[in-house]
Amino acid sequence: DLYNASLMRMFLTLLLAALGASGQSLNLSHDLVAKGIAAQNMIPNVPALDSRPLFQAGVAYASKNNIPLVIADPGSYYFLSLTSPYQHVYLDAIHNVTVDLQHSDLYMAQGNVTGIDVNNSTDFTLRNFTIDYLQLPFTQATVASVNPAARTIAIKQLGKYPLPSYLNAVTLPPGFVNDGFFAYIFRNGIELRTTGRMPVAGPVTDSSIQITGSDPWTTATQLATIQPGDTLVLELRAGIGTIFASNTTGLTIQNVSVYASGFIGVFTNYGSSITVDHVQVIPRPGTGRLISTNADGIHLASAGANNAITNNTVKRGCDDAIAIDGQWAAIVSAASSGTTVQVTRHNDVPIAVGEMFDFIDITTAAIVGTATVTAESPPVSAQTGADGEAIKLTLDHAVSVKQNFGVAINDPNLRGSGTVISGNLVDQQTFGRGIYPAGVANLTISNNMLEATGGSGILVEQDEGLPYNYKTGPSSNITIRNNIIDNALGFGVPSYNVLSYAGAINVVAYDENFNWVKTASMPNIDITNNFVTNSVGSGIRMENVNGGSVTGNLVLNYGLDPADYLWYLAPGETMAQLESELKQPTLVVNSTGVANSNNTTTGSYVANLSNADGSYRAAPGSIASAWGQFPVPTPAVPAGATLPTILGGISVNVQDSAGVSRKASLYYASSQLINYVVPPGTAPGVATVTMGSSTSAAFIGAVAPALYAANGAGTGVAAAVAVRVSSNGTQTPVPVFECSPTCAATPMPLGAATDILVVAFYGTGIAGRSSLSNVTAQIGGVNATVAYAGAQSQYPGLDQVNVYVPKALAGAGEVPLVLTVDGVTANVVTINVQ
Repeated sequence: DLYNASLMRMFLTLLLAALGASGQSLNLSHDLVAKGIAAQNMIPNVPALDSRPLFQAGVAYASKNNIPLVIADPGSYYFLSLTSPYQHVYLDAIHNVTVDLQHSDLYMAQGNVTGIDVNNSTDFTLRNFTIDYLQLPFTQATVASVNPAARTIAIKQLGKYPLPSYLNAVTLPPGFVNDGFFAYIFRNGIELRTTGRMPVAGPVTDSSIQITGSDPWTTATQLATIQPGDTLVLELRAGIGTIFASNTTGLTIQNVSVYASGFIGVFTNYGSSITVDHVQVIPRPGTGRLISTNADGIHLASAGANNAITNNTVKRGCDDAIAIDGQWAAIVSAASSGTTVQVTRHNDVPIAVGEMFDFIDITTAAIVGTATVTAESPPVSAQTGADGEAIKLTLDHAVSVKQNFGVAINDPNLRGSGTVISGNLVDQQTFGRGIYPAGVANLTISNNMLEATGGSGILVEQDEGLPYNYKTGPSSNITIRNNIIDNALGFGVPSYNVLSYAGAINVVAYDENFNWVKTASMPNIDITNNFVTNSVGSGIRMENVNGGSVTGNLVLNYGLDPADYLWYLAPGETMAQLESELKQPTLVVNSTGVANSNNTTTGSYVANLSNADGSYRAAPGSIASAWGQFPVPTPAVPAGATLPTILGGISVNVQDSAGVSRKASLYYASSQLINYVVPPGTAPGVATVTMGSSTSAAFIGAVAPALYAANGAGTGVAAAVAVRVSSNGTQTPVPVFECSPTCAATPMPLGAATDILVVAFYGTGIAGRSSLSNVTAQIGGVNATVAYAGAQSQYPGLDQVNVYVPKALAGAGEVPLVLTVDGVTANVVTINVQ
């Protein structure tokens, strides 16, 4: 019922406003002036109003006055000023506050500066908003021509994207990362596999890009593969994070979409009990952007204990999608064999008296001793805490160390212990890995889907390299279970050393010169019951591990191109040896006590995708399509209205992540395609799907919104119907599209001022939404009311979303619909508004 659904949404909005009036919450859009917090309320949809000081003052007031909930009216807010050169919003010492912006859009001014900076806070929640930049930290241009010998790429402006020179004016404060300019080449929306992340000389010009450096993927031979008409993405890889938190416990970031970052999307440092849930780090939907972040998607650095990175989507970032690390505390500056050791501090990692530290030989990656610090000179109270600070440590017993040995924190609780990474979807990750834990302990990685990563799908690493400020100790007690890793190393070209991309799941330690080591330095790593398919190199490579297992994994289509862009060889390696290793489904080397058994390497590959748009997430009760080879002699459809569980002689069994098996109802069966309904009640996570003799996996989320398009491909004009409702209740059908034979959007008149144009979009994976208020829609960038989102009722698995078209769109022409359900955005379809 459209009326009742709309009334319920209005009631919820009024209820939140009433809570604000009663003192249980603070409404930034209404209460700032009344409470004397600011001279102006934070009004939405006013581009000239600087919301930064108003937002900051309101949240600080709520924390100080024990107000648990901060809200704002839905809309767009513009953060036009900086608190300091380091950030737009600075929130310090915020305790026991939830900020719920009710699906608002936040626009920060300067693209390489942190958007929201949280420091020294506890039990603080940010939820229900998107965040983007008015000045993007990257731009896109069209390739006009290429001079491979000179390593120059001539460019011309692409649409409304600014020409590159505006990035020259970006100024960054001391301490910000500034790696400089990099270029990526895309063709037909996909990164060109012959070129990787290419350094660019600065300052940049508006007519030509100069490629620099000695990387083998930037040579004239590789550049000659670029063609006029390709798209060049130029990024200034500099900054910290769009959302950044330091020294914070109990931070929750939920139902937030990050659309751009000069460096990392969501970045925490020295945090514990951090929850990042239903966060999207993706290119802004409805635009032609080809990347999201200039570096990582979600990164927990120097992580404390008990974190949860769950149910997130990371797409098209330009480094690792999800990373967690425990960094070194210091580097030994002089050889010693006694109870005193001279070190230099690494970054600003605390070195606490009474703490236990591991001392690591960076030539072998082995721990040569573990000792407790009993005293320091200068004392902690007199130290600056700066990177490179000289400190003399007194130990409780003698340890023999050499110059440049590492000093890593021993306590697992200061290395991410108890962290869970689960339910995440990584798709088309440019340059980096899917999930990257380094120097952490007691970590579980389960029920994730990692599709088309530039590097390994999962890389567990011990990094001892000296040339840059990123070092780790050994990783230990890592469980990698029930994940889907497909097409690893297959998006773009791997732009780094081969030891980091030797397998779809890769575990490796290396020395200070980025060479393989023989030591089994990382204890207890288990890789079990994963689905690894279509890997350029090995399916699973386990190296430098003491105790663990590689068991029960399905590894299909591995070693697809073992000679593919092997840029570097380590000393002692030959090309023939390396190619031989990369052809193996599973490989355990330089390890002790590791069981490599009961892995399946035969069978046919099956992809389980959303029936609406071919995306990788499905939901209980949604319609899925299985693409593969099946023993179905002739195409079959149900004979009656009731869907059968056996069709064309084949059935589909779905065993969910909790181990419960259910038969699926079938819409269609043929030798290459089976359409089925994911059984209601299927638990989220990675499900095992059996069809005849084929065993495959499906990635299940609580919701998986996907919309049908008229062309059947999930793009272009929506497969929708519309009706215009007049003030007297008269309903007039309005066509949305026409196919003859290609499909095009039909211009829809909005009618009289009192008429309402309602478009019913069809999709799947939507009915399981938590509430109607958590279903949002924008049409042509304008917020639109969602009157209904649920089952269509006539066809199992088919859902319907009824949206009111805003009057502000009159004359807009063809515009995109961006639908988000419980923090997950559907594929973008279009309509035409006359």
